[in-house]
Amino acid sequence: MEETLIKVTLVILDFQQIRSCIVGELALNYYNVPRVLHDIEICVPEARVPEAAALLCSTGLFKQSPAVKSDLFTEYKQGYPRLQPTLWTPAACAVIILPDTLFGLQPLEDAIVRREEWDSSPLPSKQIVDIIPSIDLAAIPVPRLSSLLVGLCRRYLDQADDAAMIAAEQLVDGMNLDQDWCSRNISAAGVDVYDLSQQLILGKSSRMDQFSGNEITCFVADEAEAKKLRDIPGSGWASA
Repeated sequence: MEETLIKVTLVILDFQQIRSCIVGELALNYYNVPRVLHDIEICVPEARVPEAAALLCSTGLFKQSPAVKSDLFTEYKQGYPRLQPTLWTPAACAVIILPDTLFGLQPLEDAIVRREEWDSSPLPSKQIVDIIPSIDLAAIPVPRLSSLLVGLCRRYLDQADDAAMIAAEQLVDGMNLDQDWCSRNISAAGVDVYDLSQQLILGKSSRMDQFSGNEITCFVADEAEAKKLRDIPGSGWASA
């Protein structure tokens, strides 16, 4: 259900040449973070947010949805278009249209994983295939891990957004990032972002539950799983 909703939303935007990519819980799922999907968050260029929302509603497949009460994890979505699918799908998720600037992904065309990176058919994260089958993932625009992590760190540093900090921390754990990965992928993002990412890496062991049986991070069980994660397109591990 959610897969169809995601694909239809992206196809409509693409047909009108509005560049887009998934963010939020879906992007975290893609990079092995076990987040429950509440909303389908779609990122578009900031100037085209109103146009994208109006376009989706004009098809009759979506309608404006009333704002919902926010919490620590959802406050950043407030004030942006929230769309509910009409009766064509039983999917319960809303579609939230968010600006690329909120995630530091501008320009989007430089921050998205290229389709050709899926040519070798690597295995995706186990967290995403329950929502989007691996055979369809190459057609889903996803932000590169380095771009997503930098954007979240920057939002925390500039706005004290705790939700961004939690998501950045979970990306570090979900992909078992280390200091070498940071040196190769985000060293040019600024000293403050680089230092924050290093702090998150050094804290990986402190976030592990001693009763979980995991040996790598709170989300990665063992070396075999950690090695598979390096094949996820956009992860930045391929240059290691």
